[in-house]
Amino acid sequence: MEELLAGELSPAARERVLCIRLLTLGRSAADVAEVIGRSVNTVYRHKFRYLAEGESALMAENWGGRRNEVLSAEQEAAFVAGFQAAADRGELITAAAMTRALIKQAGREVDDSTIYRMLDRHGWRKVVPRPTHPKADPERRQAFKQTSQH
Repeated sequence: MEELLAGELSPAARERVLCIRLLTLGRSAADVAEVIGRSVNTVYRHKFRYLAEGESALMAENWGGRRNEVLSAEQEAAFVAGFQAAADRGELITAAAMTRALIKQAGREVDDSTIYRMLDRHGWRKVVPRPTHPKADPERRQAFKQTSQH
């Protein structure tokens, strides 16, 4: 462990190595948690991962990732592309319709926020025409612009 601590480590890897080193010296999980500034659960998670995977667990990248994804990135891109084709034809695409299709494809219920996050990941945004009154007269509006005092 001393060799690992002496080497060049990322801050997260240094924390994990220090955690295991203090545990091997007989320190309690509560003491180690206080020293590294993490919770006791984090100390135990580092310990169990180290026992299962060895030193490679200490050098691994951060936890991160999409652990609760409904569709894989490729499936998600294909799903959105299907709606993109309809949107390019001028069809009105609603989040409700996309949610129903996602539930059917995934085979389980999904929250409404799932579709909004998916649309954001793929660069979709809400585009609506500027509202106009149904009885608006463009000629009168233009005449008003010409004669207005402002």
